[in-house]
Amino acid sequence: MAALRMSIPITKVDAAQRLVYGLATAEIADRSGEICDYATTKPLYVKWSQAIEESTGGKSLGNVRSMHSAIAAGKVTALTFNDQEKQIEICAKVIDDAEWAKVEEGVYTGFSQGGVYAKRWTDETGAQRYTAEPHEISLVDLPCLPEAKFAMIKVDGTFEARPFKVAVEVKPEPEIDNITLPPTESIEKIGARNNEADQTRIQHLHDTAVDLGAVCGAAKIYTVDLTKHFDVLADRLMTKLDDMTQRLKAIEDEPRPLPFAMQARAVSKHDDASLEKDNRIEALLADPKALSLLAIKLAQRQGDAHRR
Repeated sequence: MAALRMSIPITKVDAAQRLVYGLATAEIADRSGEICDYATTKPLYVKWSQAIEESTGGKSLGNVRSMHSAIAAGKVTALTFNDQEKQIEICAKVIDDAEWAKVEEGVYTGFSQGGVYAKRWTDETGAQRYTAEPHEISLVDLPCLPEAKFAMIKVDGTFEARPFKVAVEVKPEPEIDNITLPPTESIEKIGARNNEADQTRIQHLHDTAVDLGAVCGAAKIYTVDLTKHFDVLADRLMTKLDDMTQRLKAIEDEPRPLPFAMQARAVSKHDDASLEKDNRIEALLADPKALSLLAIKLAQRQGDAHRR
């Protein structure tokens, strides 16, 4: 089935209770020249409203959205079938704060029934008629006539006629060469992120959050702490390096022991026999290796004699 959209102007707004009054549909020609047939549409509205009422336990008589989107703006609190005028009158309570602000400002100009065409035909007068099967009611900003107004009931009970916001002509941007820039101070003030009052409120929220345990400026705190730790570690490392350098220098300055003239080895009986046969003292003294071996042998013999 084809999608159905029909916008009917808002007639009254109650600011104290956030109630918006208007028409869901009426047997009048819409912008496309089609007429919603009241007699055949009424039963489908009854069915739709009863289904919502049952599913919400009587808290809502219909779902109210914003611009036919997924935003649930509020709920239908009253649905009146005016058989004499052949129109369905509606009262909706707007819950969403952002959507309510648009209602008060006159941004939203009316209700729009969202659903499908249950039936379409040409009547005896040649007019295009249809039966609407509703799925939702939406607040919409479809432009109305410039003189269109709605009655605003203020919180104090007074009435005020307010015009709907209408589209304005968007003029092309001026050439860059013709732009005169304001003084630097003005630019800075315009570009300020928050004014003084907002900044005070933000600071109050910040202080409250900190009191409740929030951690703020963590990145800055960690940077400062890490810097201090790195400085301490660097000092300790330099001290250790200086100490190691001094110790290495002291070791290098110590005299080195004489290298061994030969590698240690076991002495056999064969060496003893060859020593007794060789009486050449001069040759022995000329041979440091042999002389060292002889000293070892003599020391071993002296040790054996003492043990006996």
